[in-house]
Amino acid sequence: MEKALIFATGVAVGFVAGTRAGRQTYEKMRNQSLEVWHNPTVQEKVSDATHAVKGKAPQVQQKVGALAKKATHRGHDTSADVDSGTTGPQNGAAVVTAPAVTEPTVPAATTEGRHTLDQG
Repeated sequence: MEKALIFATGVAVGFVAGTRAGRQTYEKMRNQSLEVWHNPTVQEKVSDATHAVKGKAPQVQQKVGALAKKATHRGHDTSADVDSGTTGPQNGAAVVTAPAVTEPTVPAATTEGRHTLDQG
C-alpha cells in the first residue's frame, strides 16, 4: 500500500510539473507558429499557391474524370476474338472489372422535417 501511495504521489507531482512546463513550451511554439503564419512573405506564398491550385483545378478535375470513366469501362469489352473464338485477354490474365458507379441517393423527406434538404 505504501508503494502505491508513493507512486501516486510521484505521478501527481510529475503531472503538475509537466503540465506547467508543457504549457509554457506549447505557448512558445504556438506564438512562434503564429508569427510565421502572419509573416507577409508566408502569406504571399500561400496566396500564390492558392491561385495556382484554383487555376489547375478544372484541368485536374477533367483528367481525373476521364481516368475514372476509363477505369469503370475497362474490362467491359466483350467482343470476341474472331481468330480464336475466345473473349478477353489472350495472355491468360484475368479481367478485373470496376464496380458500377451509381448516383448518390437522397433521403426522402419525412413529415417530421428530418432528412430534408430544405433549410426553411
